[in-house]
Amino acid sequence: MKIKISKAESKTCLFLCVLTLACCWIFAWRHGMFGAKVDWLSQHSVLPDYFRQQFYATGELFPQFAGNLGGGQNIYHFSYYGLYSPVFLLSYLLPFVKMGDYLMAVSIAGIAASVCLFYYWLGRRGFSREVRLSASILLLLAGPMIFQSCHQVMFVNYMPFLCLALLGIDRYFEAGRSGLYTVSVFLLIMTSFYFSIGGMLMLTLYGLSRYMDPENPGKSGSFLKDACAFLLPMATAILMSGFFLAPTACAILGKRDGSRALDIGDLLIPKLPLEDLVHSAYGAGLTAGVITVLITGLSYQKRSERLLHGSCLAIFTVPAFQWLLNGGLYVRGKSLIPFLPLLCYLTAMNLEKQRERKIPLRINIIAHVLTILWIVVSHFYFRELAGEPLWHRLILAEGILLFICFCIYWRLGRLLFLTVPPALCLFVGGSFFYSSAGGALDKAFYEQATDARIGQLVEETLEGEDGFWRLEQKGDAGEKSADINRIWNDRQWISSIYSSAYNTDYQKFRKDIFEVEEPFRNDLMQAASDDPLYQKLMGVKYILGAPEDEASLAAAGYAPYKKEGRYVAYQSTNTAPIAYATDRTVGVQDYGKLEFPYSQTALMKYVVTEDGQAPEDDWKGELESLTVPVELKVPEGKEGDLDIDRPTDGVYHIRAGKTQETKCSLSMPSLQETGKLIFLRFHVQNNQPKKDVAVWMNGIRNKLSARDHIYYNGNTTFTYAAALEPGASEIALKFGKGDYEISRLECFLADARLLEDAKAQEQKLYQSPLVVDWEQTKGSRIVGTIDVKNTGYFITSIPYDEGFEIFIDGEQAEAEKANLAFLGCAIKKGSHQIEILYRAKGASAGKILSCAGILLLLAMLAVEARRKPSRSD
Repeated sequence: MKIKISKAESKTCLFLCVLTLACCWIFAWRHGMFGAKVDWLSQHSVLPDYFRQQFYATGELFPQFAGNLGGGQNIYHFSYYGLYSPVFLLSYLLPFVKMGDYLMAVSIAGIAASVCLFYYWLGRRGFSREVRLSASILLLLAGPMIFQSCHQVMFVNYMPFLCLALLGIDRYFEAGRSGLYTVSVFLLIMTSFYFSIGGMLMLTLYGLSRYMDPENPGKSGSFLKDACAFLLPMATAILMSGFFLAPTACAILGKRDGSRALDIGDLLIPKLPLEDLVHSAYGAGLTAGVITVLITGLSYQKRSERLLHGSCLAIFTVPAFQWLLNGGLYVRGKSLIPFLPLLCYLTAMNLEKQRERKIPLRINIIAHVLTILWIVVSHFYFRELAGEPLWHRLILAEGILLFICFCIYWRLGRLLFLTVPPALCLFVGGSFFYSSAGGALDKAFYEQATDARIGQLVEETLEGEDGFWRLEQKGDAGEKSADINRIWNDRQWISSIYSSAYNTDYQKFRKDIFEVEEPFRNDLMQAASDDPLYQKLMGVKYILGAPEDEASLAAAGYAPYKKEGRYVAYQSTNTAPIAYATDRTVGVQDYGKLEFPYSQTALMKYVVTEDGQAPEDDWKGELESLTVPVELKVPEGKEGDLDIDRPTDGVYHIRAGKTQETKCSLSMPSLQETGKLIFLRFHVQNNQPKKDVAVWMNGIRNKLSARDHIYYNGNTTFTYAAALEPGASEIALKFGKGDYEISRLECFLADARLLEDAKAQEQKLYQSPLVVDWEQTKGSRIVGTIDVKNTGYFITSIPYDEGFEIFIDGEQAEAEKANLAFLGCAIKKGSHQIEILYRAKGASAGKILSCAGILLLLAMLAVEARRKPSRSD
């Protein structure tokens, strides 16, 4: 199959490219940037930039460790975001282009490439120009195409390779050549391994329909033999991807179990979905006409065509398919997005048959009536659009409109009555959806978040720093979200992380042990904490903020260090090093007996090890002398839109028509006047579980997400820790809109000396910091020297992982979990050379699999080259 494009087709492709650009502007670009506030800015644009930065710093094409993110993580926790995507690898040649700008450009180009390849493929399949143009426009306007290209990029950026694979399958059947087929599937996996599963299932169904076509000349007479031959190129592509898939699979197995308990009947009983098929960015996103197409296809004469339609109906109606394609995590229609080209292909098939009058009138009428019944039943019985009656009425009206248009077509015989209405419905629906969905990225905010002066300040700050510390950015919720994975310099290490896979021990430590605040409704968004004790524990020596942050940061021990424009780098002298040696330990069991807030304050004086011994002195009494309970007086009554009453002792009922702040006074104990820390914790009961609840303390936000949110954060206990400014005797509580109760309120004040290390050497926690050799510390390797004052433990704030190896003076030490979540090991007094290596599980085995896959590909190509051509090429 030789690829030839006529002049007329070239003009049509040019038209489709211009149309793509216009639709991208109409739907998304005119509302701001071609990107979104949350995932696009905090994941899909920054993580590929981090991969690129690490490549520049290390020269490693196969990295294993992401030390800069989330305290230090297996880099394959982030592989979903394009670690080896050919789309992002190309950006490595363009270091002068901002990744966000690059992503916007390649996303639009990817949509155009998908539409043009699809149009060309339909031409190869023999469809008329009018039909394939119509089907290509439907693909362009389908819900996920443009929306997800500027939101969840990985949902659709594999589409060009998926369409290319369809061409490859045709070439396999027509010419007996598997090269294009194999390479396309390989690129599909590299671009998005998650969606490649659905993509390969779709390709298999299409290949089966081609095989069953009576005109297929390539049958050997044995279905099993032919099936194996067809699946071999796909298996080869999977093997070639082994260097990526094997360590990714090992990393994902370490993720928490996010699946929900599902009844087997819920998975196997068919349903009549609307959101998975019609006008949704998290499904196929076509019009109600796609239901009519699938139903009509069951009546076609060719068995291969009936199989294709019936298979699509089964996959979209039986929840078990979605559950399996989502890796057993949940039932969500997003996993079916790879079937979009196939649905558009079936639509083109329907239009071609309608043009040739091959479908009887009664079949068409039955299909349209069943479509309307589908819409009604899905809403009233399956509750597909429960609570959205307007949207249901619009879809129902669309189904009726398309039926009327069909009747007009049958009367007048003009195909435009079948091709134009669906495109108009998608265009109007898309325009409405994009304008009402929100989330568009504001240009001013994008420029602020990616301001090169921030990167310059980070570089200047860390350039003169020889120690091993972290640097994080301060800001409001929007800025925290934008910077949660943002790395400006390979020397910058941060504790925050937002990823669908992560180190589970670290996640548990943040949420359940240290109980840092959770400002976002998404459980996966673990932002940089404002808790000064957590900042100290994690070695956050530098914080980038604004001049107006000086007072609050000064209370936590930070002072201005450097300035660049309106950005200021603040420095603390009290922060723990990321790696150090100490002999001040307590055992896990002794630590486990501590309650809030002593579970936090204890880690300012001791480290927790498995065999640690409780100090001989009254260590608990020391902690209690520095942190005492106080009474917090929450004003009752109604003020503005805020109504607070106290139905029972210890319970406050909050009714807020909108977010409103109130002042709460503190009973002040006789603590040292050097400064105070406040700890606050209370339980939240949401009386409106379908809505979020948020409460701020001195600007620090905690949020409990709506119970039905897919990433429900379960944050029913709001915990805060902050430094009070000198002379403060009250705090500001800001109650978010909603109806909820707070109870079991606990409040403590502590001496700010907790943020300092002891002056006496024998009481110091950070006795011996690691002096890092930054020339050798790169990628998966940390090298340095340490002068250990007392035999004890080498402690880090790098999350523990079985992939770590620690060498002391060239001899491997036994790595263990310290402070309940972090990497450590025993160490003896004296000067030592330390080397920490990280080896991702599955990386070596994956490379062997890839080599086998490449050899298999070469063998297949050699056999095909020697085979006498028995089919037309």
